[in-house]
Amino acid sequence: MMMRGALLAMLLLPALGLAESAAHGGGESAAAPAAPAAVAEPDVRVFSEAELAVLEDLEARKVELDRREQALELREKLVDLMEKRMAEQVADLNKLKVQLENLSRGLSGKDEEELKLLAQIYGNMKPAAAAQVMNRLDNTIVFDVVKRMPTKKSGKLMEAMDPAKARVISEMMAEKTLVLPVSGTDVPL
Repeated sequence: MMMRGALLAMLLLPALGLAESAAHGGGESAAAPAAPAAVAEPDVRVFSEAELAVLEDLEARKVELDRREQALELREKLVDLMEKRMAEQVADLNKLKVQLENLSRGLSGKDEEELKLLAQIYGNMKPAAAAQVMNRLDNTIVFDVVKRMPTKKSGKLMEAMDPAKARVISEMMAEKTLVLPVSGTDVPL
């Protein structure tokens, strides 16, 4: 109780001192103080319990508002950090997208001219003979060759291929498989 009164007195004395000086003289006067007794001890105002409760409530609200302000500042910093991270991730994803597009253009890593030549060679072969050879080739090479063949010839070739191999190549053509098989395997990952 004593500490509470002292705290409130420290907070309110400067304000009360200004109000009292304004009430007594309206500011500074040209005359010097008449007696040292006026400087000795200012009047101390005693607050009622209701006033003290209101002042404590105001102080508690001030502390709560300060805490909320700090929490909001922390949230703002976190949001800024997350936005920065998201922007970095979007940039990384765009780089990966470009890399995937480049890879999908020539999955087997062969030159476009070589692939066109292979497509022409296999297109000129009988479908059964071409299918026997393609059944043993890597799926990415078969995919790159078949997609460069005319539709009618590639259809006959796919018909003559091993059904499992034809299914994998068809899925690759329909872009249903995102991860393509590793070289030398016939089963998608």
